[in-house]
Amino acid sequence: MKLGIKKVHENEWLVHIGYASIRLDRFSVELLNITLEHLVALEHGQTHSTLTSYIKLGCRIRELDDAGVQLLVRGVDNQDLLKLMLVAQDETLNEVVLRNVGGILAKQLNADMANPAPPNNDEAKAAIKRVVEKMFELECQGKIEFFDKNTQYI
Repeated sequence: MKLGIKKVHENEWLVHIGYASIRLDRFSVELLNITLEHLVALEHGQTHSTLTSYIKLGCRIRELDDAGVQLLVRGVDNQDLLKLMLVAQDETLNEVVLRNVGGILAKQLNADMANPAPPNNDEAKAAIKRVVEKMFELECQGKIEFFDKNTQYI
């Protein structure tokens, strides 16, 4: 079976699977990528955690500037952020989020992380999915931009 992905516009991708083609937004393409990684791993007798892939997408928050993180934090549920932070266990991510939320919320998140009640996998995936959806929505609207070592301006 042939599989191909072609970028049409900033947030529009043309995906070919066999004889079918469909237009998807970037978030849907990322979810398709997670599914394909999972299937390839299973085909080769390996294990693959979709939760780990969701966490990797959620950790892209680290690539945002402070204004972008603040905009994202205002648009998502605090419990969803907490679940991402608990499951990811990434100090850099925690630092970026805590630096960009208000003082009271930062204290509350720190207290919740000190006495964690880890969410189950389904709750964590749903929470991370909501955070990542909002992240891609804001990027599509041009309100936030991810910065990494390959970001260049002409």
